Amino acid sequence: MKNNLRVNITIGTIIVFIGIGFLCTNFINQKRDLIYSNINLSLSNDNILNEEVVDSSNTNIDVNSDTVDVSDNKNNYEYYIGKIEIPKINLSRGFYDKNSSLNDVRWNIKVLKESSYPNVDKGNLILAAHSGNYSNSYFSNLYKLEMEDVVYIYYQNMKYTYKIVNIYNEKKDGDVEIRRNPNKRTLTLITCTKDDEYHQTIYILELTEENNV
Repeated sequence: MKNNLRVNITIGTIIVFIGIGFLCTNFINQKRDLIYSNINLSLSNDNILNEEVVDSSNTNIDVNSDTVDVSDNKNNYEYYIGKIEIPKINLSRGFYDKNSSLNDVRWNIKVLKESSYPNVDKGNLILAAHSGNYSNSYFSNLYKLEMEDVVYIYYQNMKYTYKIVNIYNEKKDGDVEIRRNPNKRTLTLITCTKDDEYHQTIYILELTEENNV
């Protein structure tokens, strides 16, 4: 009996140590993956930041035409100036003024400097964000969107409804060609193409409705 008890105690001790070792290994692996992810983000800093946006219609995007009053936010960048909502992929996220220090793709959805705000006639609001599995991958599910899907932008007490009219991929070569109708108010979404390190996907949407909220 004593021998059996010793054997059982020995086996139990071994199992406990194996369990502790397994848990420690999982913890170490999780920490390692987190560190690698952070290094990846800091090194890549996303190609979107360095891309030049080109309107294929050869018309200039006048970034000075906006007459938006953001005086309440000039020194309070913790406040969003607008919000994007995509019901199909359960996305609801605010964005900052394009001159804000928080308007950075590393932390938030970025409003590109070439953008016009939604209330500008024939303007184009251009939003870019990470895809992937990072905590800041706000556009990770854009690949699920299809033609005629709807996206909402909330801005200055107005709700703007946009419908997808074009989806296409481009190589990551430093430029983004935006193929839109320059006579319409549009929304452009840009993110990296799913499971593809060499391309990015561009979603072109046109305004269909605007309402007070």
